[in-house]
Amino acid sequence: VAGYPDGTVRPDSPVTRAETATMLYRLLTDARRNEIATEVNSFSDVSSTDWFVRMVSTMANGGYLDGYPDGTFGGNRPITRAEFVTMLVRFIGLEDRACSFPDVSRDHWAYEFIATATNAGWIAGYTDGTFGPDRTITRAEAMTTINRVLGRLPETADDLLDDMIAWPDNPPDAWYYLAVQEATNSHDYERKADTVHETWTGLQPAGNWAQYQ
Repeated sequence: VAGYPDGTVRPDSPVTRAETATMLYRLLTDARRNEIATEVNSFSDVSSTDWFVRMVSTMANGGYLDGYPDGTFGGNRPITRAEFVTMLVRFIGLEDRACSFPDVSRDHWAYEFIATATNAGWIAGYTDGTFGPDRTITRAEAMTTINRVLGRLPETADDLLDDMIAWPDNPPDAWYYLAVQEATNSHDYERKADTVHETWTGLQPAGNWAQYQ
């Protein structure tokens, strides 16, 4: 995940549909990305001049996302929790699961996707037991979820490196601090003895994602 030109990462800001497509686009292997790469799409609101045209077109071509019934994609719309989970599960693969959130009925359009992500331990509901499928998801929540999917979890700040990229709006006492640092720094790591957490061993240059835009 990249920050903004002003040097911030904005963890509490909502994530747009185009930003989500871009996050997953960056997780593709080079071979898969080259296989499905395109700037052609059927969305009426995604033009060749949009910054996200390659990412959205490629991910749609690979079957990882779709648009709305009216033929639009809504790239600049904040993505809902249900939409985010659906895009993520399509990227990873759908399993036949069930979920018990009271606000996600079996006839909800994203039921299977939410069930898969919940059973895999990628997402959780709120303290009142609901999932909130129509609520928007923040950048910090999105990064936390993707880190869980990838199994990339530093345990404490001691597992990080002093010369990493740091963000003025990602304070060490924030609940999402470790998740944001993990998602925004390219690094080598070693798995800890618990086989769950990691310790960073060195930083890598940031990916040149501009070449794909």
